[in-house]
Amino acid sequence: MKKILGVGLVLLVAVSSFLLPLWLTPADAPAPGLPIVATSHFLPKQAAASATTQPIRTEYAGRVWEVYFHEGQRVRKGQVLLKLIEKLPSVAQQQLQARLRQQQHAYDALVAGASTSDSALAAAREQLASTRDQLARAVPLLSYVFVTAPADGIVSGQLVRIGDYLAAQTPVAQLSSALLTADTTLLLSSVE
Repeated sequence: MKKILGVGLVLLVAVSSFLLPLWLTPADAPAPGLPIVATSHFLPKQAAASATTQPIRTEYAGRVWEVYFHEGQRVRKGQVLLKLIEKLPSVAQQQLQARLRQQQHAYDALVAGASTSDSALAAAREQLASTRDQLARAVPLLSYVFVTAPADGIVSGQLVRIGDYLAAQTPVAQLSSALLTADTTLLLSSVE
């Protein structure tokens, strides 16, 4: 019995909160009109023609490891679009490069000298070859670098795939800054 009275009371409050303002309004009063304001969802199609397109560029060189966007996707400013692997010289590589520069400078000085023996030149060449081999076998450090969206917009013209090597300032896609309309995708749930 209490449940029935509770439900009835809730229904009475709901109906009276809707009808009470109508009862208090004088019969000869004009109906208040709400202003009609166009939102971005209902703008004419001509507004979309003023959209600008800009390339999305990578700031760093590297190999594409992962792609986080697809053609036609809406993105927000700062959203991660790509993950690149960037090779950085290790400490051992930096030391070997410095040693190679010193040995090359010493070899050039030996070549320039008129009274240099053939055995000294051969030893200098052997040192250069040994340092170059060590440098070729040295393992670089790997670092991840991310490419993000420069502004809100819709991605079009995807230009990269996983495994591609990109130089710095390479365009990876186009970003259209068209007025973003509401997502009107109908979500349906399956009932079994």
